[in-house]
Amino acid sequence: MSDENKALVRRLYAESLNRGDLTVIDQVYAPDVELHFPGVPEDPYGPVPVHQLFRMMRDAFPGVQASIEDLVAEGDKVVARVAFHRPHDGQLIGISPQARPSSWTRIDIFRIHRGRIVEQWADRDDLGALQQLGIVPPHVDTSGQVPNRGTAR
Repeated sequence: MSDENKALVRRLYAESLNRGDLTVIDQVYAPDVELHFPGVPEDPYGPVPVHQLFRMMRDAFPGVQASIEDLVAEGDKVVARVAFHRPHDGQLIGISPQARPSSWTRIDIFRIHRGRIVEQWADRDDLGALQQLGIVPPHVDTSGQVPNRGTAR
């Protein structure tokens, strides 16, 4: 079952984000999926918030590409560490396009039942993404230096 569950998660990222086919969301998520997303005060149900999130990502970062860095499955759960790459070419929460290269990661944990995602937990590096876009100043250590966090892809 783990291989089938991993294939479902790969399909979600490949088809809905990388190819922009958001109809896949309704095929892989159960109609009553429970979502646990950072910054959302109450856990929403249903695939509509996933549509909204992916549409927002694709609007702010047209052509965004997701690459699965790690994919681990056991029992009914799949954990994906995913990196997203794309310059900020579109509107993001009222912030004009800057064409700055950006990359960010998120970790998603999916619970899958009968071939559909029935629950999802997510965590992402919002601060790192906002720093890359110049919206939030980078962290400066006690010597006045910006620590090397790697380069944007």
